[in-house]
Amino acid sequence: MIDSKTLAMEIGAKIRKLRLQRGMSLEKLALSCDMNAAFLGHVERGMRCPTVYTLYRICEGLQIGLDELFVTDSVTAQNAGVITHIAKMVRPLPPSKAQAIEEMVDAALKLSD
Repeated sequence: MIDSKTLAMEIGAKIRKLRLQRGMSLEKLALSCDMNAAFLGHVERGMRCPTVYTLYRICEGLQIGLDELFVTDSVTAQNAGVITHIAKMVRPLPPSKAQAIEEMVDAALKLSD
């Protein structure tokens, strides 16, 4: 089992990596998240263990889904945005329509093999 300090450091490093990939300064991301840059710097260095709401705000600033922070496999990380998009589209549907979409995805994936 992972301890909270290690988890905070891993999540912070992921936030920093994503921020840098987007060419964002710490200040720019903090501004887009409506938070203090010093606090965000502490999060990136694993010195603070942010709440889920704080992580959500950071993800909004990075324009990613919250799930992408916890994805470690590079292939899965590339697909995380697609998965998030599909989940947002299916969420408001009634169960019968969501089930129909699931069946269509399963059929499409079988065709791609």
